[in-house]
Amino acid sequence: MSKDHADYLTDEQIAAEIAELKAHPEKLHEESDERTAYFTAPERAAETALMLERMRLVEKLYAIRKEAGLTQKQLAEKLGTTQSYITALEKGRKNATFETLFRFVYACGKKLKISML
Repeated sequence: MSKDHADYLTDEQIAAEIAELKAHPEKLHEESDERTAYFTAPERAAETALMLERMRLVEKLYAIRKEAGLTQKQLAEKLGTTQSYITALEKGRKNATFETLFRFVYACGKKLKISML
């Protein structure tokens, strides 16, 4: 399953998947076990670590925008971009450049600090 799986389903298909899970809740646990096995596999440790760091970053971007009291549309206007681009950044679907991160954070009234541990 790709990370964009839901983007390609119709409302009817999503409703059917939900109905199937409600009818057979044990399938939910099977998928969770499969995901757990995938993400805890030693050969995927670096990939998983990178993905978790990316998730932390996009969660932080979302949090500072909300803390600044800005909507995605307002932030997009400040940055001279589109709301859909802000959405993609906050969902981790776009790779942000350093400049984009700086401008995003600055527009929300924060400073960007990068450290390497």
